[in-house]
Amino acid sequence: MKKLSHGNDSLSQFIVGNGIVNAGQLLFDCIPGLLFFVKDANRHFVYVNQELADFMGLKNKSEIVGRPDSDFFADDIEKSYAADDKRVIEEGYILKNKVELITTSQRLIQWHITNKVPLINGQGKVCGLAGVTRKFEGNTNALHRSALDRSIHYISSNYAQEIKLKDLAKECGLSLSAFERHFKKSFHLTPIQYLNRYRIQQSCAALSQTDAPISAIAMDCGFYDQSHFTRSFLRVLHTTPAAYRKRYT
Repeated sequence: MKKLSHGNDSLSQFIVGNGIVNAGQLLFDCIPGLLFFVKDANRHFVYVNQELADFMGLKNKSEIVGRPDSDFFADDIEKSYAADDKRVIEEGYILKNKVELITTSQRLIQWHITNKVPLINGQGKVCGLAGVTRKFEGNTNALHRSALDRSIHYISSNYAQEIKLKDLAKECGLSLSAFERHFKKSFHLTPIQYLNRYRIQQSCAALSQTDAPISAIAMDCGFYDQSHFTRSFLRVLHTTPAAYRKRYT
């Protein structure tokens, strides 16, 4: 994260000087896969693009106006959003390329790359925030990390098996230390954290869409046993696999 400069940039001057009222938000309805939103200082939605409305299972974008995240997302995920929103609004920070969990309208867990910026009013005070997010998997090239993209592909193809860091580093053509350093810098997660959370993501789909025993799901997703799976699941989503299945099936 880095702090935003509050100086008057040319775009802001152009918008104000010409009395532009839509600020180009219609353009955000034309970008496939991009979820765009604006919130006020109380973290209530002011605007979302059609892609985000569809993603959340809403018939109309207006259904979300004036409502908080807590109306749409489970407590464990909403708390993470709230922490980031408050820092952006209260401290004026830019949140850049954060890999985080997003819940779809089908109650599936997906990893997304999110960016948030504070919105500054004429008095130089933060009056809200704007953000964009897009699906993480398959989009690492958007972060200009083609070498690391090979490790992401390796994980998605082999997550059910034992994966060692040295194997991931080899896929990227990097030393182990360089791989860990570049991965953490790019994705704000260590390779082990990403691997563990990718496995959790896959398990969420299995828990909500199949009747497979939790012990079998644990093994199929690369965990040593059900106990290891439950501990890891609880650490990431702050709930147990059994509770997650009960909530989303």
